[in-house]
Amino acid sequence: MTLTDIAIQNLRRRKGKTAFLLLTFILVIGITVTLNTLAKGMQDNLQKSLTQYGANVEITPKSEHFTLSYGGLSIPGVNYEIKSLNNNILAKIKTSTDLMINGIAPKIIGSAVSVSNHFLVIGVDFPSELKMKPWWHIQGRQPADGEVIIGSNLARQENLVVGSTLELNHQTYPVVGVMQETGGSEDNGVFTNFDTSRAITGIDSWSMIELNTSDPDKTTVSLAKLLPEANVAEVSQLVQGTKESVDRFSNFSLIVSSLLGIIGVLIVFVTTTGNINDRIAELGILRAIGFRRRHILSILIQEISLVSLSGGVLGFFLGLLTPTLLGPIAFQKAVTFQLHPLMALLSIGASVLIGIVSIVLPARRAILLDPLAALSYI
Repeated sequence: MTLTDIAIQNLRRRKGKTAFLLLTFILVIGITVTLNTLAKGMQDNLQKSLTQYGANVEITPKSEHFTLSYGGLSIPGVNYEIKSLNNNILAKIKTSTDLMINGIAPKIIGSAVSVSNHFLVIGVDFPSELKMKPWWHIQGRQPADGEVIIGSNLARQENLVVGSTLELNHQTYPVVGVMQETGGSEDNGVFTNFDTSRAITGIDSWSMIELNTSDPDKTTVSLAKLLPEANVAEVSQLVQGTKESVDRFSNFSLIVSSLLGIIGVLIVFVTTTGNINDRIAELGILRAIGFRRRHILSILIQEISLVSLSGGVLGFFLGLLTPTLLGPIAFQKAVTFQLHPLMALLSIGASVLIGIVSIVLPARRAILLDPLAALSYI
């Protein structure tokens, strides 16, 4: 019979204590993997959303700002020397090989008046805009030349529906679509194509260009050099709140994982210490019949290693399965079941490490035990 066989038989004989230790490792590793999997899933979903759609870089006309100050109190000033975004700016962006652009959505933004109201007029390229903003849903159809789409709030305020007409700058334009409510400024806007927006507003340059890129930081730096006449900014404000929440949850997961590791060490330490105290007579007999100290140490380490390894593996798979159930409930995000080799290695390795660290002091006491003193407990 080998030392491993002895270790396995010892675990079988103490089924209750073995099950308690196994459950401890499963819970510690399972909760840790669950929290980290949820955090990683939230980060992946955020990054995927930013990459697949939505503007994350914004180009606007550069202008100088003059701030007024009275007695040390600053008040809003004025912008002057506003530089326009010429039509050739799109050619510069599209022909640049350093940019990783997934989508471009230029806009012409102006205003128009009717008899009793002012309207925000936005000219867009609808295929590009809808690709970048998939949450836009239009009741009706996309406008052709001389046609417009209106926001939901504007439609209610003006009692307009598909088929109505809207007067803009003394010209009448048929309404061919109503945009469903988005909760943003789109709800009060009038949307049309570029040619019609130029005719309504008289603006011939781009008011804003939105970009979607897989690397917004690098793209922002490159565009700032490529377009010195424009302001280039990463649209981080739109996702800052979500990003901060994800970062806070990731930090919380790290703190909880560390605390669980410490708690796991304490629980296993107390359990193994009590286990060895109950086995003093048994260890004394082993020493008396010729087992060396290294043999006793090997048996104890193999026992805890088998339990911690099994608990780590079961806890890891439990931690991967649980987020698929909790994700849609707790975070309204679906978390797919994915096997992460690095996380598996770290979690199972941490489980075994917790077991070995926890048994160091009890095992040291066991191997230094005097066989005669141990036999006196019989």
